[in-house]
Amino acid sequence: MKESTKEVINNINSSRAKIYYQLNQLQTITGMSIRSLKYRMKEVKKKYLDIPTLLNRDSNKWQIHYTIINEFMPIYKKKHTNIMNHRWETLLTWNMLDSYDVKYHQQLISEVKEELPAVNIGYVIELDGRGVNHIHALTDGYKDEVEIAVTSVLEKYIGKTQFRCQVEKINNHSSVTNYLLKSGEITIL
Repeated sequence: MKESTKEVINNINSSRAKIYYQLNQLQTITGMSIRSLKYRMKEVKKKYLDIPTLLNRDSNKWQIHYTIINEFMPIYKKKHTNIMNHRWETLLTWNMLDSYDVKYHQQLISEVKEELPAVNIGYVIELDGRGVNHIHALTDGYKDEVEIAVTSVLEKYIGKTQFRCQVEKINNHSSVTNYLLKSGEITIL
């Protein structure tokens, strides 16, 4: 890689949040053994050799930036997964114009689960800046089927102009799960 290219990439990455993990901390996030992570580190350090803002070695410990944790995720589907290494496909968020209590949101998300019985859903209900509850959820269903199910449930009880719903494909699994974990424990349906 050219020196000018390295410099530009490092300048861009230097403005990111400086959240680093060590290799042994990735065990709980990925569900992989330390030995597997060390083998994966051989490949990752070649890829990020010229980008010290994402991967660097501090004495004898690797400092791994949170944006490249996906490089350490399991390639194959594991028999037993946890919240961090489950293959989540979509992120769902809905906000209501009016304030509804937590039980109301729980009822709505359980009805979405009834619409999608084969899909796993992990959700968190939190307050926004207005003091109104809203929901963030992870699903392992595909974007189109989740979007159809969610809008049909919400429109059954609330007018289209009274809520905002967003369903997106997940690109960075660890960042999304960490975002949901910031407000407490994720409830799995």
